[in-house]
Amino acid sequence: MSKSRHYFVPRMTRNIEGNERNVGFELEFSGLDVNETCRLIAKVFAGTISVESEFEALVKTSEMDVFTVELDWQFGKNLAKKHGEHSESKESQGLQDSFIQGLTSLAGKIVPVEIVCPPLPLSKLELLDPLIDQLRRAGAKGTGDSPVFAFGVHVNPEIPDASANSLCRYLQAYCIAQDWLIKIHDIDLTRRLTPYVDLYPDKYLHTVLNYDDSIDLDTLIGDYLSHNRTRNRALDMLPLFRYLDEKRIDQSMDDELTNARPTFHYRLPNCEINKEGWYLNESWNIWCVIEYLAGHETLLGKFIEAWQKHHADRLFPGQPPWHDDLTQLRIDLESA
Repeated sequence: MSKSRHYFVPRMTRNIEGNERNVGFELEFSGLDVNETCRLIAKVFAGTISVESEFEALVKTSEMDVFTVELDWQFGKNLAKKHGEHSESKESQGLQDSFIQGLTSLAGKIVPVEIVCPPLPLSKLELLDPLIDQLRRAGAKGTGDSPVFAFGVHVNPEIPDASANSLCRYLQAYCIAQDWLIKIHDIDLTRRLTPYVDLYPDKYLHTVLNYDDSIDLDTLIGDYLSHNRTRNRALDMLPLFRYLDEKRIDQSMDDELTNARPTFHYRLPNCEINKEGWYLNESWNIWCVIEYLAGHETLLGKFIEAWQKHHADRLFPGQPPWHDDLTQLRIDLESA
C-alpha cells in the first residue's frame, strides 16, 4: 500500500463539551539530544525554549501551545530535579555536574528522546508533518535503526463520550483487533520483548467481548483493574479511568506517573521517523480502524460474533477470519 499524508477524520468528531476532539502524540527516537530537538521545534513553529533541567525542556509556541522534550529516563529526570533543589559545595557540585553530563551523553544513545506534542484538533493533525521532516533530515533514528531501539509512537485521542457504553465499544473494538494490530503495525521484535506494550490477557478479552448494553462504569473500571493492574498495556486505560474515578485508581495503583486525562493512551506503533515518507498519519489511520468500529455498533456486533464463534473452536481455531476484513477497512479509510 502506498503511503499517504491523509489523516482520516473519524465519525465522532466532538468531545464531551461539544468541541472538536483533540489528539496528542508522543514520539520516541534517538540521534538528537534534548537541545537539538528543542531548536528544531522552535525553528519549525517559531517557539521559545525554556530549559527545565539537563533532561527536560519546554518549547512554547503561539500557534500550537507547549511541546515537552525530555530524555525518557525517570531516574535521570529525578536526579536533575534534586540537583536543582540542593545547593552544595563547589567541589561536590562539580562532581555531580560531571555525573549528570555523563548520564545525559549515555542516555542519548540508549534511552530515547521523547517529544510530547500539544493536543491538536482532528482537522489539524497534519501541522506536525513539517516537524517530522526536520527531525528526519537532522538525523533522528527510529525503531528499526538498531536491534536495541524499542522506540514507539503514543497516540492519545480525546474521548467523544464518557458513558460506559461508549467506552465499552472502544474496548471491544480494540480487543477484536488486538492481534491484527501487532501484524499491521509490524511491531518491532525488541518492542514486543519489552513489557511496555503488553497485550490484554485472554481472560480479559473474553470478559470485554461478553459485555452487553447493561454495562456500567463501575464494572468497566473494576474488570480492567482486575486484569490489567499495570501501565504496561498497548492500550493503557489507566489515564482515562483515573480522570473518571481518580480516588479508585489511586487506591488501586501505586503509580505517580499516571496522569488523569480524558483520552485513550494507545502506545503500540513503532516510531519509523528514519524512513522517508513516514508520518504520524500512519499510526493515526490504523488507530482509526478502532474509531470506525466503535462508531458503527452493528458492524462491531458482527465482529464480536465472529470472534466468539472462532474462539469456541478450541481445537482448530485457525487464522482469525476477520483480520482480512480489518485490513480492507484500513485500506478503505486510507483512500477515503
